[in-house]
Amino acid sequence: MCGRYVLNAPEDLSERFQLRQLTINLPRTYNAAPSQLLPVIFEQDSDRAAELMQWGLIPRWRKPGDKDNFAPINARAETILEKPMFKNLVSRRRCLVPANGFYEWQRREDHKQPYFIDVKDDPMFAFACLYDLHKEDGGDLLGSYTILTTSANKLMEPIHDRMPVILRKEDEEEWLSPEVTDPVAIMHFLQPFPATEMEAYPISTAVNNVRNDGEELIEPVEES
Repeated sequence: MCGRYVLNAPEDLSERFQLRQLTINLPRTYNAAPSQLLPVIFEQDSDRAAELMQWGLIPRWRKPGDKDNFAPINARAETILEKPMFKNLVSRRRCLVPANGFYEWQRREDHKQPYFIDVKDDPMFAFACLYDLHKEDGGDLLGSYTILTTSANKLMEPIHDRMPVILRKEDEEEWLSPEVTDPVAIMHFLQPFPATEMEAYPISTAVNNVRNDGEELIEPVEES
């Protein structure tokens, strides 16, 4: 799964993802968490656009004023074509969520040990995600998204049995393309990223508290 991630260089988004213009104030965060508004990249009118959206997909059946807080932050890639909440989004509402790394927790006998994981040769990469637009009480549209997950690769297996889907840079254009509407045509992207191209190391439990947000969160610590 993926429950926290890092975006510590938002100023690099335009160049990395070929955005013609950036009109939003981008947050720098070492502890991106569910329900926060975070940058999402998608295709709009033949151009790539970036908008702040809520992490946690709001179901399209939820009505304004609904107290139901169900908003999944992750969706299993293996079953997205089976679940009504995700199936229609796969054809036309695919997006990228930029990150510099993410966190995962390994279960130990008496505690959970957090790890920081990133891609060795790509300081900023992208998760494969789905998004949707939801009308709020005031009539405004709120974007929300969920990160797709897949089975763990060899690096992740000792830490957790799931991992976020990380796209290769050369696959991002096809993933975003509105011309690709056959869901089956993009399912081959939803595979574990190669373990040899990633790294992971233990970090402080300070990351457990979402109020902690600083570079010290990704500093390595000795194994306990």
